[in-house]
Amino acid sequence: MGDQDTSIKTTKEVRDRLKALASERGTTMNDLLEELVTRELTEEEKEQRAQYAIEEIRQTTGVTVTDEARAKARTFLEGLGRESHAA
Repeated sequence: MGDQDTSIKTTKEVRDRLKALASERGTTMNDLLEELVTRELTEEEKEQRAQYAIEEIRQTTGVTVTDEARAKARTFLEGLGRESHAA
């Protein structure tokens, strides 16, 4: 990411967990954090990927995905997410 170090304030519990996870993976806390934050997408990145996928669908199949269809799909996926967290 960059070559300048900085500090992040967190609780002892979070720090200790990061330290343990990094140790188990044979890496540093910094490298573990970098892996975690690069794996997660921002809302803007998610929207860009969705737009790209919609355009791929249109070009490949000729089908235009409507905003209504996107909203239904989003609701469905959010429901799946809630179910997996409840399990």
